[in-house]
Amino acid sequence: MGSAEDVFTPLSQLKYGMDKCKVRVRISRLWESFNPKNDTLFGLDCLLIDDQVLHSGKTMQARVEPGDIERFEHRLVEGKVYALSDFHVDVQRDYYMSCSNEWTIFEFVNFKDLRSRCGDNSLLTDILGHVVGVGGLHEVTKRSRVIEICNASIRDLRGKVLGVTLYGDIASGFAEDMAEKGKDASVVAVFAGMSVDSSSSVCSTTSSEYYLDLEMPEVQEFRANLRIQKANPVPKKTPAQKLAESWRTIEQLKNLDPEEYDEDTTFLCRVSLIDIDCSNGWCYLGCDTCQKSMYGAPRKYKCARCGPIKRPVQWYKLKAKVEDATGTMDLMIFCEVAEELVGVSAEELVGNIEEDDEWYALPDEIDDLIGSTHTFQVFDKYVNGSFAVRSIMDDASVPAPPSAASQCKEVVDPEGSQKPNKRLRGDDSIN
Repeated sequence: MGSAEDVFTPLSQLKYGMDKCKVRVRISRLWESFNPKNDTLFGLDCLLIDDQVLHSGKTMQARVEPGDIERFEHRLVEGKVYALSDFHVDVQRDYYMSCSNEWTIFEFVNFKDLRSRCGDNSLLTDILGHVVGVGGLHEVTKRSRVIEICNASIRDLRGKVLGVTLYGDIASGFAEDMAEKGKDASVVAVFAGMSVDSSSSVCSTTSSEYYLDLEMPEVQEFRANLRIQKANPVPKKTPAQKLAESWRTIEQLKNLDPEEYDEDTTFLCRVSLIDIDCSNGWCYLGCDTCQKSMYGAPRKYKCARCGPIKRPVQWYKLKAKVEDATGTMDLMIFCEVAEELVGVSAEELVGNIEEDDEWYALPDEIDDLIGSTHTFQVFDKYVNGSFAVRSIMDDASVPAPPSAASQCKEVVDPEGSQKPNKRLRGDDSIN
């Protein structure tokens, strides 16, 4: 056995407060971490992997404090192995972490799961995909600084395309490397330490790195599946075919597997409106540009997305209950789509309101829709089973639905009954 000085502690056994141990590690990634808003330097960060990685899959993020960077920056090199001692094990930070301290070198996230990470930079995101587009390198002014930017697109094996925005040195490096490979090259890229802007876009941070055609199992498996797809291409469907295959009954919509669709997927359904719940109103004050709900004070309104605006607009927000032969469900109908359905703008109907309680009673123009049947194109914005109407379809221009999706229940008033003029809430009515 070796002496105590030769004994290394696996990363998996390091605990908070330890400072009298030694580790043998490889530096897998190395970067300067700083705040791009004010150029405040946090330190020289790196991802460490020890010789237990093949067995335990452990990694650890480490930092050289700003005062020690000059001492270490030329001695630490990505890919090399070091024996490190005289360090302190601290608690894990809750921002801009590049690993969760318990998985592998890269923690790849499926494109479909990116929505849950929007705006959350506690743990940065690693992704991989086939590069399908690279924009030109150009300069932009960002917070009074001129920096280079490069936009790219990558695609996963399911065909979903993700936008990638790179800033600064990583942008210029990626653009140069891709230009050297040539525009006809088939490249699988890994982007590590990214921030998620939306479900369909990510951007680089000061912790980000990119790797092209890495020799690692995940990339090799991805490339093998990509070759299989290219060798056995699935015939492309026409828009008419895709539309015809999108028919669903209410029962089918309720039983959809979120793995089979995303927020951009639309479905056709033919349904009858049986109620419109206005217990929380039937309209809202929103931005005239993006339609987002607004907050404001007298004579001053501000949209969270567009900033201050001069004049807010009343938009429809109809919480409809619909049915077909297979069941009932709630369906939200917003803004211009609802305006097309009602036939007049929400602004016009709001202008006719004379008493406060009319905000929570359906105007005749909306109430008259109860019992009508329509073909809607619907989507699930948050992929959680809450559907909204994207458009009202012209029955003459859409393919006929399969028999299972075509039947709507006819809403027939009992003989001698009268439909109430207005609906207050749910099934409550004024007689």
